[in-house]
Amino acid sequence: MRKKVNVMDWVELYVEEVVKHVPAGRRDELAESLRHEIEAKLPADAMEVEVKRVLDEMGHPAVVAARVHKGQYVIGPTLFPFYVSILKLVVPIVLAVVFAGLVLASIPTFSGPVLPTLGTFLTNVWDALWNVGIQLIFWITLVFFLIERYGGEDVKTPKMKWDVNTLRERERGGRISKWDAGIGLFFTAVWFSVYVNAERLIGIYESTTTGFTMVTPVFNQTFLFDVIGLFLVIVLLQVGLGLWKWVKGRWSYALASYNLMYNIASATFIIWMASSPRLFDARFLAWIEANVPAGVSFNWVFGIVVAITILAAVFDSIDGFRKARKTPRHDKRAIAHI
Repeated sequence: MRKKVNVMDWVELYVEEVVKHVPAGRRDELAESLRHEIEAKLPADAMEVEVKRVLDEMGHPAVVAARVHKGQYVIGPTLFPFYVSILKLVVPIVLAVVFAGLVLASIPTFSGPVLPTLGTFLTNVWDALWNVGIQLIFWITLVFFLIERYGGEDVKTPKMKWDVNTLRERERGGRISKWDAGIGLFFTAVWFSVYVNAERLIGIYESTTTGFTMVTPVFNQTFLFDVIGLFLVIVLLQVGLGLWKWVKGRWSYALASYNLMYNIASATFIIWMASSPRLFDARFLAWIEANVPAGVSFNWVFGIVVAITILAAVFDSIDGFRKARKTPRHDKRAIAHI
């Protein structure tokens, strides 16, 4: 005997997925219309197979949402979901690459008072990213416009991959948003640029008539370059983690295990660096001796750094396995065998 399911659970999951793609002001109206349309296609005592069949026939939620719009379009409702997907995929990747390139190109010329120089750098970066972003959007939009106008019916009605079972997968969680993955890659570029330029960025500053001027750098740049090979290993591990998250978009036990390995490696590196007598610049140590009252000890700072590093690594690793546990079972197997 077939197992009966709560029809409204499946219907509501589908409706929620559709209305995410329309403006907030139209969501209630569209949700009600969809419920009536779906229920009208279901038999009185619908079983799971009937519900899935109807939802499969309805089509991809993004396409269904696009069809509710009426009027003239630069990009029609059928192609619009593809257009948005391409923008979400291409624009963040290109902007991240451009940002990393700008940071690396600016390191050799980064000099002078830190705040005015940093302000100029951020302004130039914003202008570059804005121009690149606008041009990307323009050219991608132009390509889809030409496809819409001259591509023919076969081109304008592509099939988007759609499986009704993904509704339950979204409900259970374990997903990784492109934003989460992208922000990790972004900060990797930031940490790298700060590390290789620490002597110019991190220090004791004094206010002068021309702005803030560095009195002494905090870290020993020679030591940082001596161990840069180890740092690059950590950076590559972090880049690999970010790319894995970006491509797969869902936690797995394999990804959580890699995340654990990365956390162990990065925590070990940070603690080792913090315990090294060569970490701080001799000029900074002299400044401390001259300006800090005798008897004041900073040994507790090392303890705080170690504690925060270990706790952050432990909690992030546990969180990775917790999210992997929420991922649907068949996704875990598929990812584990890649």
